[in-house]
Amino acid sequence: MNKLHPVARARLARWLLVFLVLAASTATVVWWRDNLPGKNNPASSSYQTTTSTPASDNQSKAGFSKNQYSVNDPASPWVVVNKGRVLPSSYVPANLAEPKIALNEAASSENMLLRQVPAAAIEKLVSAADNDGMKLMLVSGYRSYSTQQSVYSGYVSSQGKDYANATSAQPGHSEHQTGLAADIGATSRKCQLDVCFGDTAEGKWLAANAYKYGFIVRYQKDKSNLTGYAYEPWHVRYVGNDLAAEINKTGQTLEQFFGLPAYPDYPVKPYELKSGT
Repeated sequence: MNKLHPVARARLARWLLVFLVLAASTATVVWWRDNLPGKNNPASSSYQTTTSTPASDNQSKAGFSKNQYSVNDPASPWVVVNKGRVLPSSYVPANLAEPKIALNEAASSENMLLRQVPAAAIEKLVSAADNDGMKLMLVSGYRSYSTQQSVYSGYVSSQGKDYANATSAQPGHSEHQTGLAADIGATSRKCQLDVCFGDTAEGKWLAANAYKYGFIVRYQKDKSNLTGYAYEPWHVRYVGNDLAAEINKTGQTLEQFFGLPAYPDYPVKPYELKSGT
């Protein structure tokens, strides 16, 4: 075979170089196209989906945080009060307000107040119930330490201490002192503060819908060994919409949900709830 002329050889070399550059460029473009986010790449697709998901959904996927609020601070919306966890006798919640709903007593009564946030929430709850043909009212709201002392002593005098301990809290151990708890009843007063309320249309509506407005039925059926108190279908406790939704899904008591000790009876030395803890 004849040798190529030097000029031809140089020209061939140039064409080979151009061909190699074009081939490399084409391969780079193909690789880049095939690896675009969301195209035949699970990792990229996952990233694209995640970044386009609303923040609220991301928080839900990340899991519910049980550390958003304290369970030991009396002012916290998640404070847990029971037979083994006692409020200071001097504790009075801030921002008590009268909810604009039907009341069992005169508006001037201390017992017809709730903290401002649950007061607004219970107005929404009662309005929704009314839309569904259920007429609800506030039977009992905030109670001071001294008021609870009178209530508890009255049960002891009339029914005995064992009955009182099963159905009424000793002073300092009542959720009502937090301003976050409410006893709800029908405006007809049928089964008011009675377990039969749970079988009424109003009681069933409350059990099914309270969580939508940030409330839970605190003393559930067959859970007295955990809560310390007998079943009270009328007693709701404000914990906020997020926690209420979690409790509704799990069916747990606050003690179970937060992994706290259960106190079916009063201990010799209860845990003292304090501000800032």
